[in-house]
Amino acid sequence: MKTNKIMIALAMITLGSVTSCKKYLSEAPRVLAEIKTADQLLALEDNSLNVLTAQYPNFVDNGSEYIFSHATDDTDISQALYKSNSALSSFSPAVISTYLFDVPTIANQTSDTFYTAQYRKIFTANVILANVDDVTGSDATKNLVKANAYFIRAYAYWLLVNYYCKPYASANLSGPGMPIKKTTDYAESISRSTLQETYDQILSDVTQAQSYATYDDVQANLRWRVSKTAIDAFLSRYYLFTGDYAKSIQYANSALAKPVAQLVDYNTIAQGTPATYSNPSVTLNYSELNGWNYTSATNRILTWPEFYFPRVRSSSAQFLIPSPSLIALYDQSNDLRFKWFIIPDGGRRFTVVTPSTYRYTQFNDGIWNIEGPSIAEVLLNKAEACARINDLSGATGAINTLRAKRFKTGFSYTLSLSTQGDALTKVLQERRRELPFTFRFLDIRRFGANSDPSDDVTVTRTFYKATNGIVDLNTPQTYIFNPVNMVVPFNNLEIANSQGQIVQNAYQ
Repeated sequence: MKTNKIMIALAMITLGSVTSCKKYLSEAPRVLAEIKTADQLLALEDNSLNVLTAQYPNFVDNGSEYIFSHATDDTDISQALYKSNSALSSFSPAVISTYLFDVPTIANQTSDTFYTAQYRKIFTANVILANVDDVTGSDATKNLVKANAYFIRAYAYWLLVNYYCKPYASANLSGPGMPIKKTTDYAESISRSTLQETYDQILSDVTQAQSYATYDDVQANLRWRVSKTAIDAFLSRYYLFTGDYAKSIQYANSALAKPVAQLVDYNTIAQGTPATYSNPSVTLNYSELNGWNYTSATNRILTWPEFYFPRVRSSSAQFLIPSPSLIALYDQSNDLRFKWFIIPDGGRRFTVVTPSTYRYTQFNDGIWNIEGPSIAEVLLNKAEACARINDLSGATGAINTLRAKRFKTGFSYTLSLSTQGDALTKVLQERRRELPFTFRFLDIRRFGANSDPSDDVTVTRTFYKATNGIVDLNTPQTYIFNPVNMVVPFNNLEIANSQGQIVQNAYQ
């Protein structure tokens, strides 16, 4: 089919390689000649339903799982666990280098699939935007195609800038941002823009998406097609991260006022298929969501009622090990997030018997975790923004609206927020309970960059000395992560392929 042919051509692109760009562009006219209608371009944007098994659909962010999942205080690979189970593939050198945030080793990895995947999405959006006015079709369909393309590009840049660049702060704005590609021309510069220019590009793309958006509210069975409400939800995140709390609240309220995205009452989640192990005997009880996967229940993930726009983060290792500090945040008797997603003895899934180990799993046996704009996140964005401007009533209302759907029926779930400091502490704890392993890395970075020292987080590891991800079991070592340095390095191959255009991050 034509859309598959164009996706094969698009998959050839990498940002740093001039050779691959030329190869792509030499074939692009022939492939694009097969795209004749706006409906075909829309089908290309809808590829999340067609090429999901390739793990490069628009709604999956893969290749980044080790940093996002392991490089924070949400994860704990204890010395005892590693020493007893160091042969497990789950504790590969790549996992260990990111768990210890070993910048040189991360930079020297053979590839960076997260970087490649995001720029593939950007390039796809650029191809669509360059051709949408030259195909046949209704203005409404073309506008929808444009809105989707602009939003896909904006979201990709948002992930990239919050991964490879310093967090948003006045002191960082003139420093390096991301290479910005707005065309399919391989000769377009790939030098790094400033951080301010990158954020300006994101906001410009979001504004364009908003102007072209065909749908006012989320389409329940087509959530991957962007709506004005989904954009509002994203903007509540954007402005929270840039410190404009009034605008974060404004856009959160706008999204929350629309009816389609709804909180799921976790009391209604059904038991899933249990897993039983012997020697010694144990049964792991999962929720039904654990069985949702991309082959038999794709639409159940894509149409998760809480999504404004479906995006999930891949965790292909599947062994997300909650830290003691994360586990301690939950009311283990009443919080259904603990019941359904944090599995006692979950290490048995990976043959770990001793020490007994929890495992976090949300969708598809722990592969997918919610990352996209959702009503839960928007409520947390609003609650935090309200707390930061000392609107205790607004913070209380938002946080308790979420908690009402997360605890056992009959439990007194309400939080009282007595002071600004108390409100911020409790809201950020709730954010961590609700969004572990996907938002924590980004949150720790921005907490360290803002002007409030009360929210700063220092990640400390007690582990072993490791060189290039290879662990020396005879040499214990303590690691302390400075949030200022929690910036992912560019892959050295991409820097080499850029022929001097891309400059590596500097670390203090």
